Amino acid sequence: MNKQASYSRILLATLLLVLGFYLVSHVNFFIPIPYLGYFSLLIFGTQAYSLVFGFDGYKALFQKPKHFWKSFIKYFLLTVLFAFILGVAIVLITHKQKGNAAANNPLWFFFLIMPFALIGEELFSIYFYNLFKLKFSPLLANILVSIIFGLIHYSTYFNGSVLITILQILALQGTARFWFNKSYEKSNSILTSFAIHYFYDLATFIFTLFVLQH
Repeated sequence: MNKQASYSRILLATLLLVLGFYLVSHVNFFIPIPYLGYFSLLIFGTQAYSLVFGFDGYKALFQKPKHFWKSFIKYFLLTVLFAFILGVAIVLITHKQKGNAAANNPLWFFFLIMPFALIGEELFSIYFYNLFKLKFSPLLANILVSIIFGLIHYSTYFNGSVLITILQILALQGTARFWFNKSYEKSNSILTSFAIHYFYDLATFIFTLFVLQH
């Protein structure tokens, strides 16, 4: 594949991911099926990643992780630790923090729908991570992806202040993404980052449901 074809595929794949992200919250304008948007990043992320890295590259994402439990425990705990410290700091400094509206879904949502949404977010993030690594170091690629991942949560966590919202999503969602990516890199499998992402979000939403709302 020549460079021109490569750039064309990257452009098309990136546009597919942008479309997938747009449809997360807008697909019901076109197809009024409840929860359909949660599957859009999985669908378009699969197409985008396969287009650039090939179907074999896509399948390799789901290979058996190296040292799964070691990576899972280490990076899950780091994610929780940083989320707690930064979350408390943001509340103390800004006196504002908005939660994710997805926490208002019924309990079955977190077991039947959320896994598909999060594997879509993983494909979105790992696509850019591996794409950026073609030009940059893994650390810089990780930082760039973490910033992007934080920023795409802007509308979800907008709390009335642009600055405080950006501070929150970069500190919390961006930092979490950094550790998710590290777990993917260390284990060489998207299954590890997905598992950490899922159980971290599940713990957060259940805490919100049964503690903060009661």
